[in-house]
Amino acid sequence: MTSASAAPKLIVNKWHHERGQAFEIARILAHASSSEGLDVDRLRFTERGSLTINPAVGHIISIVRGHGTLHTVDWEGRRLSIGSGVHVYSPAGVTSRLEADAGTEIIRVSGAFACQARGGRTLIRDEVFLAACASGSESFRWILTPQYLSRRIFLHRDAVLQSKSGHPVSWFRTTMFDVAGLPRNEDGEPVFKMSYNSRTEFNVCYEVEGTARVRMAKHPYSDVNQVWDPWLALDADSSYHLNEVPDQACLLVPERLRQSRRNKHEVFIADGHVSLFCLFDPAATGVERHSPGEYSDYEPVLQALDTDACKRQQRELAAYDDMVDRLSVAKAEGSLESLYGTAVWELYLCGRETQASIEADLASSLAAQGGGRDRIIASWVQGHGSAETVGRSGVPR
Repeated sequence: MTSASAAPKLIVNKWHHERGQAFEIARILAHASSSEGLDVDRLRFTERGSLTINPAVGHIISIVRGHGTLHTVDWEGRRLSIGSGVHVYSPAGVTSRLEADAGTEIIRVSGAFACQARGGRTLIRDEVFLAACASGSESFRWILTPQYLSRRIFLHRDAVLQSKSGHPVSWFRTTMFDVAGLPRNEDGEPVFKMSYNSRTEFNVCYEVEGTARVRMAKHPYSDVNQVWDPWLALDADSSYHLNEVPDQACLLVPERLRQSRRNKHEVFIADGHVSLFCLFDPAATGVERHSPGEYSDYEPVLQALDTDACKRQQRELAAYDDMVDRLSVAKAEGSLESLYGTAVWELYLCGRETQASIEADLASSLAAQGGGRDRIIASWVQGHGSAETVGRSGVPR
């Protein structure tokens, strides 16, 4: 078997047409050479056609653009209309088929073996409803920060796929914003700084506006005079893989405990933004820990799950997850109006208004600070418009 180190840091799509199929495909990661042990590809339909979803293994499928109809035995063969901003988990053992219009593009993550499918039922997650998971001052699944917008589609708590290491994985859609006004690195450039010491991550870029690039730190890591690999240009046909694993990147701390230091990287974006899909192994959970100017990470999952704050969040999330799953299926079936006025619909309305208020507070805070970050995030802030209209169609950016 090829080692995980064989997977490159930057992967450029090579599209080819599948013989006898209505789509072309770009294979991004193969399970034998990726640190997560998963297959990742992008498919785009050059004409109207269908894709049979292999029932031998589990899959995550995200609609990047276009529209399709999902047929699955989990809903007795009923036709489910899904488009941009809709994400499907198809478990092993379930026969499903996607009929897609010409121009539809999807990203697919597949397990290599049936045992990598944690969950046994099909899940549909529509971002219209993911954007309404908020309570008090906390956003659960739609996280707007001064640096990025993270749409947390599948988390540690969700029964979807697991990596070859046996870890639950998570699946996000993220937009990183222009870096203007962010703290500068040692070279004097404003950058987005990260160091995923507790997990690997691959990032499938599908929309890049402006100039974007990424670079990875070389070992040994240092707080000063860090040595870096060259900058790698990003476009809508590139993926970058943060695939250092703990045994490759450790240091000995004073207490003589091994502490992982890995996947340190910087992203530069000028005159635009980068939108991508990312998978974390192990899965992310809990609260965000990315702070401007710091090489920040998501909390190690076992550490996060053991906190009172995370336990409270998991309890609150249960009701919102039920709302997301029920309304997503109803919208796909065309029966959403039948739920207007019900408790689940009222939870959606309340969560949507709470999310909009949280984002408005962030925008006001950034405006008061100066520096222009409020203008950077302005087009990504949700308003307080008609919830019924948003519920029927349209995806928040």
